[in-house]
Amino acid sequence: MCIDRELLSPNGFWLWRYTLDPSVRFIVLYGGSSSGKSFSVAQFFSILAYYEGCSLLVMRKVGASIEKTIYSDFRAAINGIEGLADCCRFKQNSIVFNNGGKIDFSGLDDPEKIKGISQYKRVFLDELSEYDETDFKQIRLRLRGQEGQQIVAAFNPISEEHWIKKHWFDREEWHEIPMSLTVGGETLPPELCAVKSVRMNSEKLILNPNTGEYDRHAPDTIVIQSTYLNNFWVVGSPDGTYGYYDYQAIANFENDRINDPDYYQVYALGEWGHIRTGAEFFPSFNRGVVCGKFPFNPELPIHISMDSNVLPYVTATFFQKEYKPDDYQQVTQFDELPIESPNNSARKAAKVIAKRLCEYHYDGKVYLHGDASGKAANTIDENNRSFFDLVIDELEHEGFEVEDCIGNKNPSVATTGEFINAVWDGRVPGVAIRIDNGCTVSIDDYQAVQKDENGAIAKQKVTNPVTKQKYEAHGHVSDTLRYAVHDLLRAQYTEFSMGRKRSIYSEGEFKFFNPATEYDYEQTIVYVLPSFGGRFALARLARIGDRWHLTDVCLRTVKGNDEMAGWIRSVQSDMYIVECQQAYFPMVRDLRKDLPQVNVLRLGTDHRTRISAMSDWVRAHVHLDPEKMSEPEYAAFMGDVLDYNDQSPADQSAASAVLSGLARIIIRGV
Repeated sequence: MCIDRELLSPNGFWLWRYTLDPSVRFIVLYGGSSSGKSFSVAQFFSILAYYEGCSLLVMRKVGASIEKTIYSDFRAAINGIEGLADCCRFKQNSIVFNNGGKIDFSGLDDPEKIKGISQYKRVFLDELSEYDETDFKQIRLRLRGQEGQQIVAAFNPISEEHWIKKHWFDREEWHEIPMSLTVGGETLPPELCAVKSVRMNSEKLILNPNTGEYDRHAPDTIVIQSTYLNNFWVVGSPDGTYGYYDYQAIANFENDRINDPDYYQVYALGEWGHIRTGAEFFPSFNRGVVCGKFPFNPELPIHISMDSNVLPYVTATFFQKEYKPDDYQQVTQFDELPIESPNNSARKAAKVIAKRLCEYHYDGKVYLHGDASGKAANTIDENNRSFFDLVIDELEHEGFEVEDCIGNKNPSVATTGEFINAVWDGRVPGVAIRIDNGCTVSIDDYQAVQKDENGAIAKQKVTNPVTKQKYEAHGHVSDTLRYAVHDLLRAQYTEFSMGRKRSIYSEGEFKFFNPATEYDYEQTIVYVLPSFGGRFALARLARIGDRWHLTDVCLRTVKGNDEMAGWIRSVQSDMYIVECQQAYFPMVRDLRKDLPQVNVLRLGTDHRTRISAMSDWVRAHVHLDPEKMSEPEYAAFMGDVLDYNDQSPADQSAASAVLSGLARIIIRGV
């Protein structure tokens, strides 16, 4: 085979070497953008179809995308090889050569092509990361019947949890191949074949069903990793006589290298990871800064944070907290357990956790944190015990002392996320959150998890292609981080949640009362706005001297009168004041049947002036419950109060309007 080597980049030379080796079953090209993976395959598949007269199949996950992507690459590759375009005809979904060679193009959504795949000598799977693992299994099982049949694949690496890495690459033993090649009887200069890495898998023992003995199976997989730096049509040829130096592309990559190293690592250098979308829940997570080698410290207690969802696994993450000089506090995640089926139940998961603790030779107290919903009674258990009841019971049965640190309500998703980002940004003095490099599932989740329109975690459901079960692919590991950080850095979290986005209230102006103290309240008042900017808002103040404790709040979307009346009745008080439009007067009359001293006020017309006028009294006399600041509704209510300014829309003013209404009533002497 005579090929003008000035047509090829290094990927092309490696393909030349191994597509002609019948012992190689799989050739995988992966790496960064602009590394020439697919184009190199297009060049060499076209050359093979012409020289060998063989049939080749090119596939993508979805057939509709072929014409404008990989088919265009093949057309350009053929037109770039002198005389080759004259030897073939371009048809819809195929390229036919005069000598009988043929290249067909198909999507995985064409079942007939899958059935007839055995007729092809080679199959190219473009963008392999888009395929399900079951897709790949079907293709490799059906490609049989001819000697030297090969599967060539190309993709840009994404999540470290992707099946390509987790269920293929990580299960093989690899060895590096030296960067030297002899093709066509000629040894190439090293600079012509230099890529980021080339690896070959190791020999295996395969059971022979006829003899019942194990045969030696030669290495059959080549993995080539390349980047834009290995593409002569981006950086030019080593001797500068051919190829193309793309100044704009190089400038773009260099800008990313300097200003967005995480993006550069994935997009340019082809390392496993996630490309940022701009909607990350943890935008401040920088793997190069946050992660490192942070092993278990036997001198510190272990905190375990769990999420009780069972699909795709029960999540358990392991933390330690260390106090450094100058009151510096350091939270470290040193391990993780994504506990999959068949162990993804409470008791079995606890056994897996106990085994891991024993591996650390840990005999201290286990501090358990986690999802408050996991404390609800579980009808699966004959004694109606909760998920965490069963976990604790099993851990204690395994010999560990467990302290239950799980709250009755989960902390605010948005606020805990903001707090963790602030820590990673260095905006919270005296604290650090570190993640061990070995926590690959966690790191993947922290990189991938997205934020919804309300600032919470967007948990998108996916379907397991085999079991057809739906589950949330990302977010549960991130939840365990939130629970642990909230509990381990509670004081800093509370201070942060009170100090974010100040407007008419400056940082530190609100005071707190001690919820552990039993107060003999002199008076309690509930103030209600049934409908204010589409929100139902309620607040209860309890008087002790000249201080008023904000003990209960409600901030929800407006519902029917009966449901809202139920919300009001659920809060006990000496007095109820309902500020509303006339349409809600019947609800007030109904409340008077069973509640003491229910008063009605017509809805005011200038709440902005009232809020501004009452703000001094509110900051001086209203004290907050620090424990309830971790409860979503209380935190949301105070978040609206703290974020309020004169330009705030009505639906963000309801909480401030309620407090100002209470202040006005109290000042007037109720």
